[in-house]
Amino acid sequence: MSEIKIRGNIILFISFYLSYKCNYSDQKFGFDPVECKTCKLKIEYFYTKAIDMRIHWRFVFSFVLIGLFITGCVSETQKAAEKQLEKASGFLEKGQFEPAISLLDSIQVWFPEEYGVVGKAMKLRKNAASAFHNEFIRQAEEMRDSLLPRVKILSKNFVFEAAAPGRPGKYEHKRQSVRRSWSRSFVKANIREDGQFWISSHYYGKEWLDHVYIKVYDKELQAFSDTIPLGDSDNSKLQDADDKWETIDFKDGTDRGIVALMVQNSERRLKVRFSGKKHHYIIMEEFDKDAVRNGFELAQVLKGVHELNQKIERHKKDLRLLGVSEEIDSL
Repeated sequence: MSEIKIRGNIILFISFYLSYKCNYSDQKFGFDPVECKTCKLKIEYFYTKAIDMRIHWRFVFSFVLIGLFITGCVSETQKAAEKQLEKASGFLEKGQFEPAISLLDSIQVWFPEEYGVVGKAMKLRKNAASAFHNEFIRQAEEMRDSLLPRVKILSKNFVFEAAAPGRPGKYEHKRQSVRRSWSRSFVKANIREDGQFWISSHYYGKEWLDHVYIKVYDKELQAFSDTIPLGDSDNSKLQDADDKWETIDFKDGTDRGIVALMVQNSERRLKVRFSGKKHHYIIMEEFDKDAVRNGFELAQVLKGVHELNQKIERHKKDLRLLGVSEEIDSL
């Protein structure tokens, strides 16, 4: 802005100087040439009896200079706006969509009066946003598709059960189904389609144990779950004649490191103690340890797939809001 201020000061100085130096007299009615006493230039003026309206070249010259000054200011602003627009285009050529979009948004704030440049910026931003979203979708779909073979491998010993529309299905290990495990006590791996994972303790017996926590251990290794009291929604009981079942779901970290212990030490001879009013002990079967280890890994991959699907859907929604198709517009 220093150049504009200097130019303005010079113009104003010249205008005031000429206004001061140019003095003239008038004698007639109508348009007649009159010679300025100071600068010896002939001009025309219009005079009436009611109103003395004089048009002198000093005023005309002053207005011309002020107009040039204003025009100079506008052109400098436009030049700055176009420079920023060119910078944003440079970002786009390098595939740097986010800084380009941010700069194009700023141009609309910094130069609101430069309608032409702002219009170009808005159009360029739409194309940039479209390219950004489409590129993100392409990369995310590639990443998601690269995880699917791993899901297939890890889920070979699991059976998938679909849920109601809008709800995630679940994976159940073949050896831990109700049909094959209704009459035994064990620790079950629970895997949801969206990657949620937790373990549950399943007790079966002829008398109530009323267990509220479990301990998993082997020699120096041990881990205790949180206590889930009787009557809690995650602590359930079922009876059929003399058969009694108790189930506790250890969700949201209430396993207190038991899952990690099982996953990292699946080769060990792990034991489980069901603790309540009485105790019940089991040695984990190899397929139960495999169910927890492979189920946990499967859940991590499923979680990655689910998160990528969510991001893809968000970017597709943004594309729909832009009113463009899922194709990269030319910039």
